[in-house]
Amino acid sequence: MITDSGGASSGASMGTAAGSTVFIGPPGAGCSAVGRTLAASWGVPMLDLAEVVAQELGTRPELALVAIPEARYRVVESTAALRLLAEAEHYRRVVALGSGCVTDERVRQELRAAEGRGDRVVALTATVRCLASRNGLNAPRSMALGNVHHEFVQMLHAREATCRELASMRVDTTDISPRQAAAAITASSPGR
Repeated sequence: MITDSGGASSGASMGTAAGSTVFIGPPGAGCSAVGRTLAASWGVPMLDLAEVVAQELGTRPELALVAIPEARYRVVESTAALRLLAEAEHYRRVVALGSGCVTDERVRQELRAAEGRGDRVVALTATVRCLASRNGLNAPRSMALGNVHHEFVQMLHAREATCRELASMRVDTTDISPRQAAAAITASSPGR
């Protein structure tokens, strides 16, 4: 389902996007997958924050938060997010940020500025059950690890309000593919 910032469902006709599109949302919502699909359909470059941060830290995206202390990761993440948003200000891009960097006030300011200049910030989401499954948290775990699912849910709730506040559009990816999400975003962007 796709909704605008006021919560109304969109049924706009097909159009082309003229500005950049920035995806924010929790792990597993599809920022990278939907971003790649949208960028390919529009013929524009896709900038993936997780890939940029991992490259700068000398690791793979799926290992970055495990291999690097979180405080260091977040500093590199925020700095890289600001760089990607600056590029998207000057050149048409699709940017996948995720939700970790939105805890930084400078990143939130840049996302508000992007909306103000006509770029689109899209919050991707999905049900907690779906996000947990996409992140491998639906399997039995050792109690020695603590309540990983509970920690994940707490993180989701903490960032959800921020993502909603920053985005002009919200797309629930629970029951749709990246291609369907990209098509819905394109359809809701007439004349962009």
